[in-house]
Amino acid sequence: MLLNHIVLRNFRNYINCEVYFPKPVNLIVGGNAQGKTSLLEAIYFLCTAESHRATHDAELIRHHESGFYLKGTLRNGSDDVTSLEAIKQARGQFRLKKNGILQAKRSEWIGQFNVVFFSPESLTLVKGGPSERRRFLDLLISQIDNEYLKNLQKYNLVLKQRNELLKQIRAMFANVTQLDAWDKLLLMHGTAIIIKRLEIFHQLKVHAIQNHQELTGGLENLVLTYRSASVSNDTSIDDITCSTSETTFGSSLAEPSNIFHKSTRETEDKVAKHFGISLNASREADLQRGTTLVGPHRDDFLIELENGPEERITYHDSENDPQDSDPETGTFREVARSYGSQGQQRTIALALKLAELELIRHLTGRDPIVLLDDVTSELDYKRIGYLLGVLQNLSAQTFITTTHAEPLVHHLDQPNILTVENAQINYATETNEPS
Repeated sequence: MLLNHIVLRNFRNYINCEVYFPKPVNLIVGGNAQGKTSLLEAIYFLCTAESHRATHDAELIRHHESGFYLKGTLRNGSDDVTSLEAIKQARGQFRLKKNGILQAKRSEWIGQFNVVFFSPESLTLVKGGPSERRRFLDLLISQIDNEYLKNLQKYNLVLKQRNELLKQIRAMFANVTQLDAWDKLLLMHGTAIIIKRLEIFHQLKVHAIQNHQELTGGLENLVLTYRSASVSNDTSIDDITCSTSETTFGSSLAEPSNIFHKSTRETEDKVAKHFGISLNASREADLQRGTTLVGPHRDDFLIELENGPEERITYHDSENDPQDSDPETGTFREVARSYGSQGQQRTIALALKLAELELIRHLTGRDPIVLLDDVTSELDYKRIGYLLGVLQNLSAQTFITTTHAEPLVHHLDQPNILTVENAQINYATETNEPS
């Protein structure tokens, strides 16, 4: 999948700009606050119908303008060209069009045009709260499995209704027995979410650890652990993960035909049983707090670096972090939730993002568009070379922003170089527009 060109009108600081991308690798060069990131954000928005940094669509509208307009053409093969449009009026409804046809639901856009975005905001994967890592997993899985997205939407709706009912029961406006119907729905959709997350997390972990080994030259060992608020016993999580991966994925990570086999009834029953027990045990606390305390909406994954057999550094403060001392061995773990170098954090986030890219490629059979915003500013020469080598070997169309082109051009095979100044694009290489 290749983005041929994009049009930006009143998007962020762009007034009216049309850019062509005739090559797979695009290097976007410019100073700070000139529009480099906004160009990548426009590409991301066109592919996913959401921004990686704005909470509301209205934030993307240029100051004092009435709305923004984006249009792009994607090529998949020699003749298969798709036109995409995104329109937002400040006081009007948001609209998406595919080949001129208005799309009924925004959620149906997700997964049609895969993209992986690495930016300074990606560091929240490592040092941010659990919601950041859940969002990462949810967006990744939604891009490859529309059924997961449907279950996630239904689960969130049920969760909202259950929480409202808990408040009404606490205020004595409703009966506690009314929770049973909502618990049944929460259990059904939540079980599907947990199973899919465990399946994908198992593969993500394998790829991320491999990437991290390469990026650090094997000097650091990345440890990723899924923490569930529903399946409280770690041994049970490991058992479920293993049985699910063996059943669903077969022996090869690289065989898409094995990926979509259904989980066994045994696995589903096991997850549902653990979730049901946790939900029942938490009911009294839920009623006291007026909110649902267990379920996949509170899950997380723990990120640690192993610095020897008796020491791990934890890189974020998770709701489900283990205690500082290992209950089995009694050994001390150095907990450094607010420590660790920026370079280490960026390397971990990069390993996760590369794993996301590889996973989407394996699961869909398509190369996603890759957006790298200022990704090389804190990586050494060796790690930059490894990153760009991986991307070029995967043949993914790549957009890279930088303030200086010189450190990167030696690693790239004839990149298309664009310069950005005050939201104006200049072509630094030979003609980029189609003849």
